Amino acid sequence: MTSPFLSSAEGLIARKPVLGGLVAALMTEGQYDFWSRELGSTAAWRRVFARVVAAQWEAADTLTLTLRPNRNLGQVSAGQHLTVSADIAGRRHCRSYSLSRLASGRDICLTVRREPGGLVSNFLHDHVQVGDVLELSQPYGDLATGLVSDATRPLLMLAAGSGITAIYNLLASMAASGRSLQGELLYWEKQPDRFCFTEELNRLQAEHAGLRVSRFCNATEGREDAERGRLDAALAARLAGAYPAASIVACGGGAFVTAARELLGGVGKEFRAEAFTPSFATIDDETDEQFYELVLRRSGKTLRVSSRQSLLEQIEDAGLSPEHGCRMGICNSCSCQQRGGESVNELSGAALRGQGAVRLCVSRANSDLELDL
Repeated sequence: MTSPFLSSAEGLIARKPVLGGLVAALMTEGQYDFWSRELGSTAAWRRVFARVVAAQWEAADTLTLTLRPNRNLGQVSAGQHLTVSADIAGRRHCRSYSLSRLASGRDICLTVRREPGGLVSNFLHDHVQVGDVLELSQPYGDLATGLVSDATRPLLMLAAGSGITAIYNLLASMAASGRSLQGELLYWEKQPDRFCFTEELNRLQAEHAGLRVSRFCNATEGREDAERGRLDAALAARLAGAYPAASIVACGGGAFVTAARELLGGVGKEFRAEAFTPSFATIDDETDEQFYELVLRRSGKTLRVSSRQSLLEQIEDAGLSPEHGCRMGICNSCSCQQRGGESVNELSGAALRGQGAVRLCVSRANSDLELDL
């Protein structure tokens, strides 16, 4: 039975927006958030907490969590991502996941695939249950920008693996808004039991005569509704001929997105792509590994770092916990000021010499470095 004291305290926590002045006089922001969590509430001063209200399997090792966030979460849009923070073995870890299924009201859905060695994905699969509370970031990402500007323009969607979550969210949102879907979705999976949203995508195809869904799987025992083959020059030529004026969106691993950009980047009216793993194209396996001195000014530490590993990974390996989010160079959460030296952005290949903003998750040292950390 909940004690009268706890009941009264939880009520005060939940009514913070109304009693803001009184609560502010009684406790700090940190105390407010702490007691909110202790009392099982998702209320928070500014942070975004969300309660898990449902969980369902989408495919092998792929789980969708329906989350009910507090009122601090801003407006979310199709194709965006949120960062989930989890305390695992005494250390905070953050990973980015795409919005997936449409949910009612303010509820949102994130679809998470278990990854070998994936700390947060495995934690969400093995330990999070309905009723638990997770902390989220504000939504970010602009994958949908431009796609709604011309509803008559065909869509060419390319999804590989977990890339289908953002792509499906975009398609479902457009259909829910009343848009007639025209074009083609091409969806690759390595194993036949990993295809997600099968019924939903088949329903969209049945309801929209202009939409074609093509699945690809090269596993020995594939699905009857899946073809064999990769995104190659021959397939790209077929798509370029069929959709010369399409809006093209690609989402998947770094290598897949790089291939899509090379094969179809000049086709159609616009090309948008997001990779859920960075494509470190500028790392040359033949390049000799170099080691440099990394000075972290605010923490007063000096590290020896490799030229072949991201700055974020090496700083974390040293026991520090710099703020970070997607680990893909998208959300900018890990951006900090470089005070001296030279770093290289592995996504663009661009070198940053001297002072400037550096994204730790996709940058490596190219000389001795100083960072404002």
